[in-house]
Amino acid sequence: MEGQSVAVQYFLPFTIAMIMLAMGLGLVVDDFRRVFDKPRAVLIGLGAQVLFLPIVGFAVAFGFGLRPELAVGVVLLTACPGGAHSNLYASFARGDVALSVTLTAISGFITIVTIPPLVRLATAVFATGGEVPQLPILDTTLRIFVIMAIPVLLGMSIRARSERWAGRLEKVVKGIAMVLLVLIVVGSIARQSENVAEFAKQAGVAVLVLNVVAMLIGYAMAAGARLSRPQRRTITLEVGIQNGALAFALAAGLLESVVVAIPAILYSILVYFTGAVVIVDGRLRP
Repeated sequence: MEGQSVAVQYFLPFTIAMIMLAMGLGLVVDDFRRVFDKPRAVLIGLGAQVLFLPIVGFAVAFGFGLRPELAVGVVLLTACPGGAHSNLYASFARGDVALSVTLTAISGFITIVTIPPLVRLATAVFATGGEVPQLPILDTTLRIFVIMAIPVLLGMSIRARSERWAGRLEKVVKGIAMVLLVLIVVGSIARQSENVAEFAKQAGVAVLVLNVVAMLIGYAMAAGARLSRPQRRTITLEVGIQNGALAFALAAGLLESVVVAIPAILYSILVYFTGAVVIVDGRLRP
């Protein structure tokens, strides 16, 4: 990030690790085994998240002619599907919460491998003038593994030993992660206050279109596979709700750019409104 302070350089990896640790504290091995109980629903959801969502991200970035940093930010956002918010929304919408947790768990591990090549491809396509640094795939994958996979595995290990302590620790870890993330967001925006509003204006409609199209694709794929109505709502939310906190932290920490992080910030705000539509639908239907 431009003018990035030493404090932020240390806080960001730690914040990402805290986000992933909190995720791990909420997972059990059965969340992964469930793929064998609902193979069609899980495969449809993962296909929409991991394959189709990045394609939509590239299409939106091209279609709106976004400046290089914002275009890379949109693709990075699509590379970070799911998250705790999607599980909560699935519960509110009377979706298949178990399916939501399984998709979040599996996609979380898959993206450790898929994020580096997607970001590198996005920078090669959009940032040909060097506006965004090219990330070495092997080194970036290793860094992401250390700050993402290891904390998740540690959290799962703690939960396997004691669910009671895992539940208590999860609240503390989430609190720490959110406080650090808010401080980083506020500090980053403050240093770029003159430009952030203009960049947000440029990316706002594109991010909204990305959100709506992602949800429609998720629903269409689930409906085409004749999944149950709760499963359709769940996949709609899983594909439509991205892990904005993770996308922001990766943009600021790995790509060192506040501008790349702007789509994630906007998305995290807009998704409350689009997600509410799915929740209302789920609450009104029998």
